[in-house]
Amino acid sequence: MKRIFTSVEKMCCEFYPAFYLYHSIYKNVMRNEIKLANITSNDVVLNIGCGAIPFTALHIVQMTGAKVIALDKDKEAVEKAKKCLSKYKLQKNIEIALGDGIVENLPDFTVAIIALHVKEKATMLENLKLTKSPGARVVFRQPAVGYENEYGSLPDKYVPDGKISQKMKTFKESYLYHIS
Repeated sequence: MKRIFTSVEKMCCEFYPAFYLYHSIYKNVMRNEIKLANITSNDVVLNIGCGAIPFTALHIVQMTGAKVIALDKDKEAVEKAKKCLSKYKLQKNIEIALGDGIVENLPDFTVAIIALHVKEKATMLENLKLTKSPGARVVFRQPAVGYENEYGSLPDKYVPDGKISQKMKTFKESYLYHIS
């Protein structure tokens, strides 16, 4: 399923009606996550796993005015994301970069949103705890029952500080964690 979505995103980003439709599907998800993490225009949001259609970054900028640094480890997705943002003149407050959020030095951030398809969620959370961003909020999309093996999930020992329900097939909740 992950590979299908990745391929669809890469195809859709070139065709505006498909780009817009794909982007619009996540509007309520992002509205919920913005509320959960209390994202404002004063935040710097790190979006890990942005894909070729950086809908998380776009919604955050459009709904809050925050600055977003969006990472993806797929070089083709990064190039396509940059191209589509430029083509549709949507690049304001969004920086797209190559990176996986685990091994490189991460920029300072106040909020991080981790895409569902980032499989090593526990490793990601531990890595984010080591950053120089104390007080930051981190949002993870937890897979729905039956999708844990494909997308990875946070073990039960990681009790969230907050959570919100989502009406998506592949994930039903977004979890909030505070970095201390």
